[in-house]
Amino acid sequence: MDSLLTIVCYKDGEIIDGPNGVCYNCPPKKGVLVNNLIKYDELEDKLCHVMSIDRAHTMLSMIFRYPSLMSIGNGNINYIQLPIKDDDDVKLMFHVVAQIPPSNTIEMYLQTRPRDHSSGLSPSLDQEIMGHDVEIPGKGNLAVHTDETEEDLAHNDVMGANLAVVTESVMIATNNYVDIPFTNENVEFYDEDEINEMNYDDEPPTNKASLDDGEHIMPSPMFKQLNWDVINSMPAEPPTSRTGLWNESNELFKGLRFESKEDLQYAVKRYAICRNQHLVVCESEPQLWAVRCKKWQEGCNWRLRACRRKSHGMFEITKYAGPHTCVYPKLSQDHSQLDSTLIAREIQNVVQRDHTTSIATLHQIVRDKFGYDVHYKRIWEAKRKAMLRVFGDWDESYQALPKWLNILQLTNPGTKIVWKTIPLGGISGNVRFMRVFWAFGASVEGFKHCRPIIQIDGTFLYGKYMGKLLIATSIDANGHVFPLAFAIVEEESQDSWSWFLIALRRHVTQREGICLISDRHAGINAAVRNPSVGWSPPHAQHRYCLRHVVSNFNDKFKNKVLKELAYRAGCQHQPRKYERYMEELKRLDEKSLAWFSKLDTQKWTQAYDLGYRYGWMTTNIAECINGVLKGARMLPITALVQLTFYRCVSYFETRRAEIRARMAAGDVYTTYAIEKFRRAEAKASGHTVTIFHRIQQTFEVITALHGFHMDKGRNKQVVKLNEGTCSCNKWQSFGIPCSHVLAVSAHMRIDSWQFVDKYYRMDAYASSYAPEFNPIPHESYWPYPDFPILHPDPTSMRDKGRPRSSRIRNEMDLKEPSVRVRCGICKIAGHNRRNCPTKDGGQSSNPLSHDN
Repeated sequence: MDSLLTIVCYKDGEIIDGPNGVCYNCPPKKGVLVNNLIKYDELEDKLCHVMSIDRAHTMLSMIFRYPSLMSIGNGNINYIQLPIKDDDDVKLMFHVVAQIPPSNTIEMYLQTRPRDHSSGLSPSLDQEIMGHDVEIPGKGNLAVHTDETEEDLAHNDVMGANLAVVTESVMIATNNYVDIPFTNENVEFYDEDEINEMNYDDEPPTNKASLDDGEHIMPSPMFKQLNWDVINSMPAEPPTSRTGLWNESNELFKGLRFESKEDLQYAVKRYAICRNQHLVVCESEPQLWAVRCKKWQEGCNWRLRACRRKSHGMFEITKYAGPHTCVYPKLSQDHSQLDSTLIAREIQNVVQRDHTTSIATLHQIVRDKFGYDVHYKRIWEAKRKAMLRVFGDWDESYQALPKWLNILQLTNPGTKIVWKTIPLGGISGNVRFMRVFWAFGASVEGFKHCRPIIQIDGTFLYGKYMGKLLIATSIDANGHVFPLAFAIVEEESQDSWSWFLIALRRHVTQREGICLISDRHAGINAAVRNPSVGWSPPHAQHRYCLRHVVSNFNDKFKNKVLKELAYRAGCQHQPRKYERYMEELKRLDEKSLAWFSKLDTQKWTQAYDLGYRYGWMTTNIAECINGVLKGARMLPITALVQLTFYRCVSYFETRRAEIRARMAAGDVYTTYAIEKFRRAEAKASGHTVTIFHRIQQTFEVITALHGFHMDKGRNKQVVKLNEGTCSCNKWQSFGIPCSHVLAVSAHMRIDSWQFVDKYYRMDAYASSYAPEFNPIPHESYWPYPDFPILHPDPTSMRDKGRPRSSRIRNEMDLKEPSVRVRCGICKIAGHNRRNCPTKDGGQSSNPLSHDN
């Protein structure tokens, strides 16, 4: 059964004798999660990758600190050294660790030495003495100083996907650089197969082996008899200035070189697909790869063998017999060489540009390029591999996050980061991730010039590990979303929302009187009611999203007429109109009014809001952010955080360009304010103004008759300029003069623009986006953070299966028809005369007919 274990890696020190056997004279460098089914080659590759060891110039030796129970004594553990050289050693290591506690931790000492590319025979790995022998020591324990360990653990080289310099574009065969030595015609390429070639051509395939590169067969004895030391010590012809470019339409040839084994495999697979030929792998090792035609037994002599040469460090084709002499007369719908690894390289650029590209789209791209109808699961796996290439490994991404957030804070002053972690049992200097909060310095500074509104919302993460992304946004002067803060938590609860809101209050804003708009989540309500969190009156005013309130109401009563009346009641600016709609609700269903009686009227209605909302009744803005970041929610954690950074960078720059254009045109107020002002101005022309007190600036305004409905209009409103109020309540709600105030201003010949709230001015708009984001430098210049090694929470790992990538739709998501039926009896949209709920009770007093 497979399971995850932690390898604690030690490097740059020496093996010494300790009281309990062998130990190391340096603290651990890194902790790495591995699967207990991992092979030797995979383990070596992973450790070199994580520890940033250059395989081309450095050889790695792995020594396991082997725990063994003392035969005499009270169960003390003695440690000896065990070199890890092959798959059997790896299996033994995992077996031993499973028997002796701690059963999930492996201590590994890594030794490195430079490769000798110049001369002489180097000792084989089996003969190399790794470390020195240590006798069984006496009793005692190895003491590790925690603070020193943590200081060194912070100096870890982790792999993080930097979205400023995105992963390089995929190299296709036409772009593979190959170095072809070219001298006189009589000079031949050195071929190690010539050492023992007499048996190769006649060797039939034997038993199959399950390796990693498709269909494999056991190699002939000839492959096992190679003397690699002799081969690598032979001097190669020095490359001249002449090089060549190869693509799959050309024939392969001996001496062709590739930067890596992966590039070699990619080119050979493309070659086979182009010619509709099928290959099988004879041998695959880290430094060697051999394939031949699948119809070898039927007489086709095509074969290829390549190895990594010490002389130049590249993979070189050292044996080649081609072209194919066999044919496949019947084209199939699939190809054995068109595997997920090759497809991943083909679609990497597409995924890099838009990682939300659907599997169906990728399937069509592959079909158009190769002409084969590949199975859905293979495309899905190819996209997963492409995502790993572009955005990095999930578990490594957690270890990279502290380092990236550290450089973010250093390069972008004012950026706020808050962590919540718990110690990882049994491993000093390692912690388990629980939560992280981040707010960019430009957003924190820019919010000072936005309206005092914050909308909060939460959304699911879709990746390997479950969790919730919490988002806080505001509204800028032009009615656009203003990104403010983000957090990743394990779930939405009272504890997580309290933690998020406390971080928001302490690190982002201390402004008084902020309106906090959210849904009716029990965790949010409980957090806001707690005075210690900092979002209860008088410091802030909590308001509900009207859409969520009406949705909850409709879940209970399931009546479209009642739903529409409830929504209209919440949107009304005047208490009298709100009361009229509520009376209609009571007449149709008395229980509906009882449902609303449990809610605080100030929290869900415009009429009793007292102007805190600035007219924003819903959290649609926050849900728009959910849509924008939907693709990010399936990324590894560091890539997700980086994506929020770079999208905010782009968003701010887009807004700055818009602001420059409007200010160049001479605008003093934003487009949002101007359009609202002009609509009110058009209505004001028909109003009649009566002065009641010129000094106290009290006026009566009688509205004009409605052009299409003669029963509408002729309403009285009271305007008090010195108090900044109008009885219609729209001026107080939006901070923009209503038609009644504009009528008074025109009557009194005063400038009505002075009554527009300061948050709608262009200078406030420009100030919101004036703070700048600074670029992130190359990773080589990043300092090491004073932060322990971060590990994901294994309990949050998602079960196997395709995760839901879209939230469950409910009645809030259903669009109303463009042409709406309106009842001829009650005049309410959504039903007709036949099913009107009021037809048995006579004519309804329709509130809509008096809605002025």
